[in-house]
Order: sequence, then C-alpha cells, then structure tokens
Amino acid sequence: MSKRTDLVAEQLHKLAADLEGLWIAATHDPKKEARRERAWMVFSGALAAAAAVAARRAVSKVWPILTGEEPPVARVRQARPAQPAREAAEEDPAAADEERVPTAVSSADG
Repeated sequence: MSKRTDLVAEQLHKLAADLEGLWIAATHDPKKEARRERAWMVFSGALAAAAAVAARRAVSKVWPILTGEEPPVARVRQARPAQPAREAAEEDPAAADEERVPTAVSSADG
C-alpha cells in the first residue's frame, strides 16, 4: 500500500500537468504558430539559396587563381527555334512520312 504523501504527490503532479496543458491551450494560437513555421521555412530557404549563389560566385573567382584556368561552368546553348511539324513536312516530305509510320516489332525469338 502506498503512503498518503506519495498519493498526494502523484495527484499534484497530474494537476500540474493538466494546468500546464490548459495554459498552453489558452495562450497559443495554432494558426499563428503555423504562420510562423511557414515564415521560418521561407526565410531559411531564401537564406540557403543566397548562400549557394554567394558560394558559387566566390568559387568562380578563386578557381582561376588556384588552377590558372577558367572555371568549368555550364554554358548556355543557344536554342534553335523549333519548327512546327507542318513546316518540317513541307521541307522534307519523306522524313515526315517516316515519322508517322510506326515500326513493327517482331517477337520471333527462337
């Protein structure tokens, strides 16, 4: 059998936990906290993107000093204007026919 003081202490701990939960429920707004979390995610994402851009710029400036070469950056290819299928067919009718004809697949593996 437990002592009376142990029982009172246990009930006081339960009461304290209940009061703490009540205080949190009364003073915290879930919508406000969700907004703060979203704002934090946006801020941290923007900071990460800015850090990545700054790091890339810094490395591209240091690379020629260290290696004596131009930094190996991705070059942007000049895009050729896409020709519609109708214009391509007018230029080369045989190529247009080949594109439309499906190829037959034989399954005669013996």
